[in-house]
Amino acid sequence: MKCYTGPAGKADFLKAPEGLPVIIDVLRASSTIIVALASGARKVIPVEDEAEALRLGRELGAITIGERQGIKIKGFDHGNSPTELMASDLKGRTVVITTTNGTRVMVEGGIIASTLNAGAVADRIRSQPHAYLLASGSPLKSDEDLCAALLIENIAGRINGGENPERAVQAATESLEGKALLEGIRGSASGRKLTAYGSGRDVEMICTEINTYPLIPVYRNGAITLL
Repeated sequence: MKCYTGPAGKADFLKAPEGLPVIIDVLRASSTIIVALASGARKVIPVEDEAEALRLGRELGAITIGERQGIKIKGFDHGNSPTELMASDLKGRTVVITTTNGTRVMVEGGIIASTLNAGAVADRIRSQPHAYLLASGSPLKSDEDLCAALLIENIAGRINGGENPERAVQAATESLEGKALLEGIRGSASGRKLTAYGSGRDVEMICTEINTYPLIPVYRNGAITLL
């Protein structure tokens, strides 16, 4: 996959959009969005501005998720934490989310990717002639997203080689390369920062629960729903 990073990369992609955009902020927006939808949320609305997110949340009676620099924003229902959401009843609810990076790289038709749905995404992209990665951070701060993307590519290659998706996920995860990529996520600047901030449970979940949620969320018309 060709990689575009951050809002500038998004702008470059939109100059000549082609193929399937894969949006990834593995630590943690993509992972939080996946868990929200897996927990029954009807849709997730990503918003760049925190004041607009709060306003929209009130207007829609929505659950609000807000984070800046790894910290929950005051006044929001939840921080950007997949493990926190697992204990919440989101069935039928609308979720509004704003985060430091992930909510700034949404593009129409893009699928949301993480380690948590790596197998499903791999199965989806393997039949696409072109898939493009839109990573959340700057070119110097997206190591964890690139590691997750390489893991997804590894799985896709194994599926194309004849392995069933479940076996491909297991084999890729247990391979030396897969273990190194997951350690790359854990040991990235973002991973270390989140652990230092007390969010190590999120990092461990993201690095161990590979394809636990085999879903394909897609961003269309301003909201993320399941394909």
